[in-house]
Amino acid sequence: MIVCPSCGEETPAGFPRCANCGASLTAAEPAREERKVVTVLFADLVGFTARAERLDPEEVRALQAPYWERIRSELERYGGTVEKFIGDAVMALFGAPTAHEDDPERAIRAALAIRDWAREEGELEIRIGITTGEALVALGARPEAGEGMASGDVVNTAARLQAAAPVNGILVDETTYRATERAITFDEAEPVEAKGKSQPVPAFLALETRARFGVDVTEDVQTPLVGRDRELDLLVDALARARSEREPQLVSLIGVPGIGKSRLVYELSRAVDADPDLISWRQGRSLPYGEGVTFWSLSEMAKAQAGILETDAADAAGEKLEHAVRAVLSDPSEADWVARQLRPLIGLASGNDLTGDRRSEAFAAWRRFFEGIAEQSPLVLVFDDLQWADDGVLDFIDHLLEWSSGIPLLVVATARPELVERRPGWGGGKLNAATVQVGALSETDTARLLGALLERAVLPAETQSALLARAGGNPLYAQEFVRMLADRGLLPSQGGSWEIETDGGLPLPESIQGIIAARLDVLSTDEKELLQDASVLGKVVWPDALATIAQRPRGLVEELLHGLRRKDFLRHERRSSVGGETQFTFLHLLTRDVAYGQIPRANRSVKHRLAAEWLESLPADRAEDRAEMIAHHYLSALELARSTGQETAELADRARLALREAGDRALALNAFARALHFYTAALDLWPQEDPERGRLLYRLLTAKMYGGVPQAAEFVEASEILLAAGERELAAEAAALAGTTETNRGSQDAMWGYIRRAEELIADATPSRSKAFVLHWNAVGYSLAGRSEEALRSARSALEIAETLGLDDIRANTLSTIGMTRITLGDPGGVDDQERSVEIARAANSADVMRCLGNLASSLLELGQIAEAREKLEEAAAEAQRFGSIWYHDWLRPERVTYLYYEGEWDEALRGVDYLEADLESGRSTTFMEGANLTFRARIRLARGDVAGALEDSSRSRDLGRVAKNPQLLHPALAAFAAFRAELGQVDEASAAVDELFEDWREHPVLSSVFWLIDLAYALVPLGRGQELEEALARVKAPTPWADAARAYASGDFATAAEVLAGIGAVPEAAYVRLRSGVEPEVRLALEFYRSVGAVRYVREGEAMLARTA
Repeated sequence: MIVCPSCGEETPAGFPRCANCGASLTAAEPAREERKVVTVLFADLVGFTARAERLDPEEVRALQAPYWERIRSELERYGGTVEKFIGDAVMALFGAPTAHEDDPERAIRAALAIRDWAREEGELEIRIGITTGEALVALGARPEAGEGMASGDVVNTAARLQAAAPVNGILVDETTYRATERAITFDEAEPVEAKGKSQPVPAFLALETRARFGVDVTEDVQTPLVGRDRELDLLVDALARARSEREPQLVSLIGVPGIGKSRLVYELSRAVDADPDLISWRQGRSLPYGEGVTFWSLSEMAKAQAGILETDAADAAGEKLEHAVRAVLSDPSEADWVARQLRPLIGLASGNDLTGDRRSEAFAAWRRFFEGIAEQSPLVLVFDDLQWADDGVLDFIDHLLEWSSGIPLLVVATARPELVERRPGWGGGKLNAATVQVGALSETDTARLLGALLERAVLPAETQSALLARAGGNPLYAQEFVRMLADRGLLPSQGGSWEIETDGGLPLPESIQGIIAARLDVLSTDEKELLQDASVLGKVVWPDALATIAQRPRGLVEELLHGLRRKDFLRHERRSSVGGETQFTFLHLLTRDVAYGQIPRANRSVKHRLAAEWLESLPADRAEDRAEMIAHHYLSALELARSTGQETAELADRARLALREAGDRALALNAFARALHFYTAALDLWPQEDPERGRLLYRLLTAKMYGGVPQAAEFVEASEILLAAGERELAAEAAALAGTTETNRGSQDAMWGYIRRAEELIADATPSRSKAFVLHWNAVGYSLAGRSEEALRSARSALEIAETLGLDDIRANTLSTIGMTRITLGDPGGVDDQERSVEIARAANSADVMRCLGNLASSLLELGQIAEAREKLEEAAAEAQRFGSIWYHDWLRPERVTYLYYEGEWDEALRGVDYLEADLESGRSTTFMEGANLTFRARIRLARGDVAGALEDSSRSRDLGRVAKNPQLLHPALAAFAAFRAELGQVDEASAAVDELFEDWREHPVLSSVFWLIDLAYALVPLGRGQELEEALARVKAPTPWADAARAYASGDFATAAEVLAGIGAVPEAAYVRLRSGVEPEVRLALEFYRSVGAVRYVREGEAMLARTA
């Protein structure tokens, strides 16, 4: 028996209706829900409740009835749906169940009509509140039966605004105001303190309309290109120039969505097709998944050139790749090399080598591949939607244009303005680059476009004026609006021309969101749901994938896709990346965005999971190529499931594994920031007790060493987890890097604990990569602490293991450390070790070439070779940029301050110090270089007359050196501190600093950052302790001009000291010595420099000297 839900009586099973009351006993299908942008209107009669208390119920009904009737009439006249009447209040929706392009305006117009009617009646007064926002809408709800249609904060806020509205007033929220301010006149109102809102709700009082409601026209036809002749000519000319001059050209098309960038690319492709000569065309897009799938556009180009399909097995894909490379590169060894480097790009590399860094080599190989294509015939490379590209793609485009030469290559990039915000210098400073801002069409051109869409050269003035105002020069706005009207059948042909057929006039769209939402709502339920399913996949979709996500028969899916293509929602691609599958793309990504936003979050979660499962069903031996997309879908599914309170354990497991694989792929491609992003997300999901957690954390920190600023605590955590999991050697590596991190932070005391811990963990290990790794990084710590002999022993032990096992990256690093340590001991032969380290790192394409070059630069500076040192520093910076190492690039920036100071670029040097301070505050850098930068700023401040600032900086630098207990930092800080105090007559402070320096130097007899020797001379001479300098210089074993200059200065031979300093490029020091000489020609030379850098203190001093001798 079945109990009737209406009357409660029982009816035998199988009967469709209740035997007692006739109510349906068939279970209703669950209401279909959709997220929609709606406008909610709440209206309430003022004082009606108090009045009803004194009336009979029948009198209340009689009073309410005409009110309800008129209110419903006005709301429905403007396209609203009355959801419910509650006593003397009414709630209505605009935009549900069917969206209109101007729902906010419709709601306000309805409210104004209701208000005007209430005023005319004179017996009633009313308050109205209106809000616009996202709501969850039950599309099958029956408001007349009491079923609620919309839910969400937008409903509650409308009720709050209604309660706060003045009598016969209409309060609207900011979203509604922005959507209608051109059509409605407003006054600002006081923000409304609404219950449950953390901030007051901005409110505006609607007064009256600016123009009449409704108008006009159009029809959907294939449109000509209008108003873009200049932009197209520039593209065609750039191609012609690339062909005639055989030099690469870049054209960037920048513009807002829908402005016509893709259309310009299409027109260029038509010109290419029409050319009698063969021109190669390769096009790749960047996907809007998070921050962009790593190198996806390049991957698409490479696979297209090789004819590789997503369904190809790894062996087949590899053969196609090798064939494609050999077809464009005749040298077999070069072809093999290029093919090897292309394999990760198309998903054929293992990605397990997490320590190697092949970015530089990969870029060079990829460039050669495209050069080879261009050498056979002119080549056009189109990068679509570059605003979503990962940094690696942007860097590669820069690399391609910088290094390619002698080939006919045109690179076209389309992007939204966000790209320029992200990279302000994009395309700038290159002779072969042009950036085209694709702006709005003029009114004349927009009118031509509308005329073409409607197949009429001239439109009625009223129609044209309204359409031009709404289109705003955006071709997509105009095109989509015309298509929507045509889809609704509102443009019947009358006597050969289009006439608008509406009831009361059709309002025009206020935004592209409204345009597209309105178009979507005219589709059949099946078509709309399939388009929403397609939006989950992204811009590109395939029938098989949609059949999986939609859980529909493939035949029905193909039929629906055909209809969507015919209605210009999707485009049929000529080539598919999935074998045996037809490929479709959204005509506009904006359509995809709106469709995606309409899917309820719980349903989105399911669909993302199904999309990931479909991607996983493709050939497994190339799953790595799809790792980031799979990770995107699983992570999206997980986040959406969590937000809707679903069970997520299984999804979390899938997501974390997919994220780890995506991180591995990104790291294999040296996309450190992307790898860090994926590993971080994976770690957030990884179970604390899982033994693999330690390895994952260590991979994350490996990426962070290049793409961020790791903290010692993170390495300590990784070490402990690895040790608990039995990974003793990896635990030792992590402990050693914790020590290195503390060294970089200038905290030597903390460093020693980690060094000792790493040595304990590795003590009994047989020779291995981990043992060599630990020995080397511990050697770095010993060297920087001034314990040079221990540093050399540890480094040479590491070198022996590295040479035995063929570990080139560790060989390079270790030789660099050995060379650096030898220099501090006074052995100039250390430079040979360092130069060899650079050679090995470059040959191995190791990212450690950055560190090797940086160390070599420091050593050359010690030896007084300032120009050569600057050259090596810039080489290191270039390598950091090429390898995408954010951390090392930021590390080198404060080192430039040294050279900017010596070169007399003092303003630029001060900006460098400011950058470092900002980086320190944001956590992007470490304090290692802070002391040195403060000392150089103190020199500049003192010279420019800011004595207080100079003393503050020098004191801070000294304090940092004391905390670090690192001779490389402490000795220069103390020498400069003493020199400043001595110059200012603060004898006691200067003398105490000299004593502290000598004491520490005796304890740590190393010579590092030896330019401080001249500061020591500046301090000792005015203190009357000049003879002590010679005793100190006896410890300087290596010949260095810094010592020669200091010795000459202390002995009073200012001419020799100045000559030596000028000869090595230490221009400010040469000027200071000349000033101190008091000799007129020398003082004049000093003044020439000091005036150029604004050193007012020394200018005044020098001019006073000359005046006394005049």
